[in-house]
Amino acid sequence: MNNFAEVIVDIPVQKFDKAYDYIIPEDLINEIKIGMAVKIKFGRRKLRAFVIKIKDNTEVEKESLKYIDSIITNEVFFNEKDLKLYRWISDNYCALLINVIKAAVPTAVFKGNIRKKTIKAVILNIDEKNIDNYLDDLKGRAPSQYKVLNYIKDNNKNHKVKDLLDKLKVYRGSINGLVEKEILKYIEFIEHRSPYKDFDLKMAEELKPTKNQKKVLDIIKSNLLKDNHQTYLLHGVTGSGKTEVYIQLIKEVIKKDKGAILLVPEISLTPVMVKRFYSRFGDEIAVLHSGLSAGERYDEWRNIKSGKSKIVIGARSAVFAPVKDLGIIIIDEEHENSYKQNTHPYYHAREVAKKRAEIKSIDLILGSATPSLESYYKSKDKNYKYLSLPKRIDDKNMPPVNIVNMKEELKKGNVSIFSEYLADSLENTLKKGQQAILFLNRRGYSSFVLCRSCGEVIKCDNCDISMTYHQNKDELVCHYCGNTKKIPKYCPNCSSKYIKDFGVGTEKIEKEVKKKFPNAKVARMDYDTTTKKGAHRKILDKIENQEIDILIGTQMVAKGHDYPNISLVGVITADTIMNLPDFRSAERTFQLLTQVAGRTGRGTKKGKVVIQTYNPEHYSILAAKDHNYEYFYKKEISLRKILKYPPFKELINITLAHQYKKKAENSAKKLYNSIKEYKQIEKIIGPSSAPIERIRGEYRVQVLLKFDTIKDRTDFISEFKDKYLTDITTNVKYNIDVDPLSML
Repeated sequence: MNNFAEVIVDIPVQKFDKAYDYIIPEDLINEIKIGMAVKIKFGRRKLRAFVIKIKDNTEVEKESLKYIDSIITNEVFFNEKDLKLYRWISDNYCALLINVIKAAVPTAVFKGNIRKKTIKAVILNIDEKNIDNYLDDLKGRAPSQYKVLNYIKDNNKNHKVKDLLDKLKVYRGSINGLVEKEILKYIEFIEHRSPYKDFDLKMAEELKPTKNQKKVLDIIKSNLLKDNHQTYLLHGVTGSGKTEVYIQLIKEVIKKDKGAILLVPEISLTPVMVKRFYSRFGDEIAVLHSGLSAGERYDEWRNIKSGKSKIVIGARSAVFAPVKDLGIIIIDEEHENSYKQNTHPYYHAREVAKKRAEIKSIDLILGSATPSLESYYKSKDKNYKYLSLPKRIDDKNMPPVNIVNMKEELKKGNVSIFSEYLADSLENTLKKGQQAILFLNRRGYSSFVLCRSCGEVIKCDNCDISMTYHQNKDELVCHYCGNTKKIPKYCPNCSSKYIKDFGVGTEKIEKEVKKKFPNAKVARMDYDTTTKKGAHRKILDKIENQEIDILIGTQMVAKGHDYPNISLVGVITADTIMNLPDFRSAERTFQLLTQVAGRTGRGTKKGKVVIQTYNPEHYSILAAKDHNYEYFYKKEISLRKILKYPPFKELINITLAHQYKKKAENSAKKLYNSIKEYKQIEKIIGPSSAPIERIRGEYRVQVLLKFDTIKDRTDFISEFKDKYLTDITTNVKYNIDVDPLSML
């Protein structure tokens, strides 16, 4: 008899992974399953817990055991294969198992506080043949009831009560009166809260694959669903039709009654993908991302779990979607940093997808025009199977890229944001009735505010970073902690009144463009303009409908969008990312420039790209100019080898944070002394101050660990995992980032 359950408890402050045994009450023995959320007594509190094992006996003294209190919801959130994946994430990323489970299961679902949305409706309760008799009877005596019944006569179906009231402008009493006369009757039904219910979604015809697409498809299909896990790197230039390859593969999987997951890097790309996929698969699609309401997420999750939705499109967390009979996982733009979780647990969706595909023995497709260095390296050593789409659809040419040296512009006396060449190109584009994108990876009006007398830069009170001026709010904003303040009238350092904003942000670009081209329809797409639900979609719809002439934006505009009337892309400055103190800055620069350049020349009109830079000879700029990934790869991989960075070494970046600098430093020294003898570590760099030393009022000290192999790193984590949480000073925060994508 399975009388005991092993549970992992959702403790608010937890220092280590430990499962606890509980007795299953007799009335719940046949109800409780692995993967359920239950209520348990833990000390004096009642807490949530997840059942991870059911067993016949226990090694704990039975007298000391407590009973499971109740089941929170009858949903089974994970099975044993899912649990195997969660344990791998816990072991690989030095994360607590409970935090991994909570990352995988939508919070609103396991808390049990979201219910199905029930809608009240009315239907006809009389024979349609007799309806005219009732209408004659109501016409003079009850005009509102007549109005309702007459409408239902012409539209005989279920009608939501709310819709009838809004449409016909009648009171609820009119409907109640018809129900009392037994002409109508109330019913209730469950409504699916769809995030895209108001989309104008139309079915599209099947497309015939191009020669290159067919070649790729034939290779993948030969192995598809054969219980022989393979990871493919699909390297396709922008506009080469990678999305169509995804559609064809998913179509093949659906034929065999299997499901699919497609990950996209940004919420802004989700509506674009949904439209494309809905036009081919209809209601078989579900969407998961952080922009959904709790109710929408709950309904989408239930549809996936039940098997009603076989295809899931979503951002990072969709990698955990409970797809029934999963047959394939696809990651679009696999190089994107947004696939890495930037809070605990610090998992990378690409690596989780790879492990999930391995556990399920299914194929994983990684698609990109600019693959991550690590993925391309793995394809070179045959760890991944390399596939290529080297040409655009219909053999369209890649857009010519023009590099403008801004140092030369300055010598000519041009101190404007725009070079003469970019300004002329914008003017010509507008004259032709075509559209343009202007890209700058920095939001706000200006980068910083400086005293021209003493050079003091106004910094955030909580973070060691300059504040960004936002003109529309007339305030300084810290993009790390959200702190705001007004520009001081006098310098806090020397009391000078010569305070001025410097640098450029997207907000300032918008203002300058409107000033230079007053008749142009201009819009901005960055974090500040897309915080409201559906904001991304509205902007993209306007681009598609040609209601915007010039779109200004950050990296949100750089990828995934396919609009044939965009014939010009201008990069205001290519140097903002390149100069960050991070070993991936050159790679990120090349990827962003290549991706944003790929937004143009995709239709019948020829495209053009203008990149403004102060470093025109840098290899990442030159490689982007020639759309030459191989050239960039050879340059970058040789540097990584010399400097001993990924893919040649495996990293863990440990950041210690405390409001007192000395405490953070002392804890970092203590950490260093506790790990310096670990034989798995090839090199320890630090302790040293983080590049941004203070964030949210806490000083940050970093210790970077290098390992020769993933096994060495995993073995170290296994030994270190419990110790670091119990031996180190408790009031110092520890962030352990395995395989960090940013060192800032």
